[in-house]
Amino acid sequence: MERGAIYARVSTSEEEGLQDPSRQLHACQERLEEAGVEEINIYSERGSGADSSRENLQALLEAVKDGEYDCVCMSEVSRLARRTSVAAEFIDVCVEDRKIPIFLTDDMIEVIEPENPMSSFFAKQLALWYEEERKQTIRRVKDGMKQAQRKGKWTTKPPKGFTTDDDGYLIPDLEEFLRVQAAVERVLDGETKYRVEKDTGVSRRTLKRILDDPDRLRLYIDVETDDDQLADALAETDVESADLPDGFEKRIREVVREELQEASDHE
Repeated sequence: MERGAIYARVSTSEEEGLQDPSRQLHACQERLEEAGVEEINIYSERGSGADSSRENLQALLEAVKDGEYDCVCMSEVSRLARRTSVAAEFIDVCVEDRKIPIFLTDDMIEVIEPENPMSSFFAKQLALWYEEERKQTIRRVKDGMKQAQRKGKWTTKPPKGFTTDDDGYLIPDLEEFLRVQAAVERVLDGETKYRVEKDTGVSRRTLKRILDDPDRLRLYIDVETDDDQLADALAETDVESADLPDGFEKRIREVVREELQEASDHE
């Protein structure tokens, strides 16, 4: 064999950490050298196995279709995709259309060969198994989130002015809550979102979301909410209305004087 390609993929999951593809690449490099491959090109990327549009995977698939390689190597079938249809298409293009083998360095089979139809069949069964494994993982995560929510734990990003403790329960961040509260009050008093964002650091996007949501607006203005978890968090903390912003009283007096003067001019 003269030319071979290596495909390596690592996960984007923050929970799994940023993975290093070097182990996959090293094992594949050794395997192709043992097979006598003289020229080796590498296709490596970071991406989800559920994403079939990954750039390097598609580039390798097109190169195989064009007859650029005599073989392909990867650590396991799941590196192609966590979807059976995507993995099966790649296997068919290599083994059935181009008649080139796929070497596997860390899977239940060592090679998918054009001369052995059962190896292709078994590889597709592996792909199906990997897809089902992913679905089961997603189900477990969702079940875990539901269980945590039933226990009163917050499982998504906390709203502005709140955070979570080490056990996952929602607690107010009093300093941020009061800052957001003051920012919302300033907008309601007539200041522009741009000005308030510049002064307080509370983004215009956050302010718009709060102002467009009656329950969330009531949370910051009246410190009341229909959300049980938010209400429980607030019940354990003394959150009072924020002090009026600097210059507020002076501004109100100026408005009153202007109104009185305008009324007088119309008499």
